[in-house]
Amino acid sequence: MSGFEVLRSGMLSLYVDEGRFGYGDIGITQSGPADRYAARQANRLLDNPPRATLIEVNMGGLTLRATTDTTIALTGGTAIIKINGRRKPLWHTYTIIPDDTIEIGMITQGLRIYLSVIGGFDAPQYLGSTSISLRDHLGHVIKEGDHLRCSTADPLPLPRTLPPRLIPTYDPEITLRYIRGAQAEMLGQDIETQFTNTPWKVTNATDRMGCRLEGAPLAHTHEILSEPITYGAIQLPRGGQPIVLLGERQTIGGYPKLGAVIPPDAWKLAQARPGTTVRFEAISLEEARTIDEMFWTLW
Repeated sequence: MSGFEVLRSGMLSLYVDEGRFGYGDIGITQSGPADRYAARQANRLLDNPPRATLIEVNMGGLTLRATTDTTIALTGGTAIIKINGRRKPLWHTYTIIPDDTIEIGMITQGLRIYLSVIGGFDAPQYLGSTSISLRDHLGHVIKEGDHLRCSTADPLPLPRTLPPRLIPTYDPEITLRYIRGAQAEMLGQDIETQFTNTPWKVTNATDRMGCRLEGAPLAHTHEILSEPITYGAIQLPRGGQPIVLLGERQTIGGYPKLGAVIPPDAWKLAQARPGTTVRFEAISLEEARTIDEMFWTLW
């Protein structure tokens, strides 16, 4: 069988593609890669379509043995990567032959690494997507002994690497730009000013659903009826500690929202380790559109 045998599954390894769309009305989340940028660049290095299935390795620890000739690409957080025992850099492609071993060590900067294969992995679909959704119990996590099948495709003739200017650094301090939301005026200017002036800290209560932050509480007594929630939404519970929602978020919620982090920035939270300092900067819709257009040209 063409593909890879899983020798060690790591902390949490998942199939992902661009996500699951059109099922929010029945409570099925989008899912997809937590770090959209690294995932898209992993496929881009191999000329794969953006929706090609790849592996998201959370925290590291994945070891595979190849059973086919192919080319892979590795992107994302910092870890010791070895192919047949030799260290290799990330953001690069590698030609693989049968019996080659690929080892992804524990991640020391960032939280996630993406492994793509030329042509994409051949994974089962659930509601039109191969993305595993832990929240909705769609699919199962990759485990030791699994065989990861991949499409049959000729290996790339030459290795490729992403230009240094496109390789992100996972810094201990990040700034996230956001668009003000419908409830910002209800919460009041004082809360919004405090929100943008506060250096928030990423807590341990962070996963693929979202990121809970900690700082000087933004106390309020406002409530709203539950309503749909977008990617990057900044919820503000009564306790005053913000929550930024990511790809595997719930589909509706009743906490007021200060706004939404723009997609070109939201992926940074997927790589933000506990203790990372987060600051927020409000921008206009026009600015957000310009940033979005410029960002996607990098992909």
